[in-house]
Amino acid sequence: MKIALAFSGGGVRATVFHLGVLARLARQDLLGDVKIVSSVSGGSLATGLVVARSGFRWPTSEEYLHDVVPHIHWLLTTRNLQRSYVLKSLMFPWRLVRGRAAVLGDALTQQWQIGGNLSDLPVSPRLIINATCYQTGKNWRFQRDVMGDYQTKYVTAPQFRLSHALAASAAVPGLIGPLIVKTGDHQWSEFDDNEWKSITPRYKRLNLWDGGVYDNLGVESLFKPGDGLREGTDFLIVCDASRPLAAGNGKSSWKPGYLEASMRLVDVATDQVRSLRARMLIDYFKQNPGSGAYLRLGLKTKGVYARSEIGGKPVLTESEVKKVSQMETTLRRLSHAEFSLLFRHGYEVADATMIRHGAPILKKPPQNRVLFRAA
Repeated sequence: MKIALAFSGGGVRATVFHLGVLARLARQDLLGDVKIVSSVSGGSLATGLVVARSGFRWPTSEEYLHDVVPHIHWLLTTRNLQRSYVLKSLMFPWRLVRGRAAVLGDALTQQWQIGGNLSDLPVSPRLIINATCYQTGKNWRFQRDVMGDYQTKYVTAPQFRLSHALAASAAVPGLIGPLIVKTGDHQWSEFDDNEWKSITPRYKRLNLWDGGVYDNLGVESLFKPGDGLREGTDFLIVCDASRPLAAGNGKSSWKPGYLEASMRLVDVATDQVRSLRARMLIDYFKQNPGSGAYLRLGLKTKGVYARSEIGGKPVLTESEVKKVSQMETTLRRLSHAEFSLLFRHGYEVADATMIRHGAPILKKPPQNRVLFRAA
């Protein structure tokens, strides 16, 4: 099986949810079948943490469960990335010349031990870290061998810090701010007549924001309406850890501030785009059984298990599921309990959904219930 993964945004809530999904695959020794991972925001942070801990290669299933997850658990429950970012922004304001996301990138290196460049990423699976380019309004992709978008064109073999690419992917408007890329620092090319040709960039600088502004599911590079799944893959797992859009303040006298109102409008637009993409994907999966699965934060797995032929029983209660689905989008340090609940929820959503709707190889439930041991 050739598996493609799409990891949504959602801060550390999404990061840990996606780690739980990977654990479900690892329990059947399927991480080696993953051929491509496309991610945004918190999903990109999950991917970056996994490959950084594994020496810039994709871990085996055993390595993931016994080494990678315990180490990430330790990092996310002892290091406060959000506080580090805020302190660096206040204490070293000159660093903001590269944008606030660059400060976040520095914090990722210091707090979460994510170093290296894009060129250090593994050849397989192909990792696509998605951001949004303000100047073009298009999906910007960071990859091992190329970065850019089809209007700005591309930098081949980019010597670009992985932590800064991850920070750009997670640069939520209004909360973090963009990563500023000076185009003069790189050689730009376009692919024409089967070869790369040097060009002069259209812009002197680019502002790269959160990839979720353009596509909060990270699926555009993996699925095309009318064409189906990306060539070289035969099963797409879409992991949606975005927080459900809550109703606004119902008080008639309440007047939101400018920033709050702006963020609310961004959330509404993002939620609408996500919902449209999700419906399109689900319709495709229904019309093509065994082609993919849509995993949603907040899913009440008890009913899904009950409808499957294999059966099963969730460990988390419905109140615990509700609790994790309402966690805010943040980069703060998690408690041990929060990490465990999010991780377990990601695992159970993947397990219940895939034994109900997955391909035959994914329907076999893992036997051992122990997921990982805290470092």
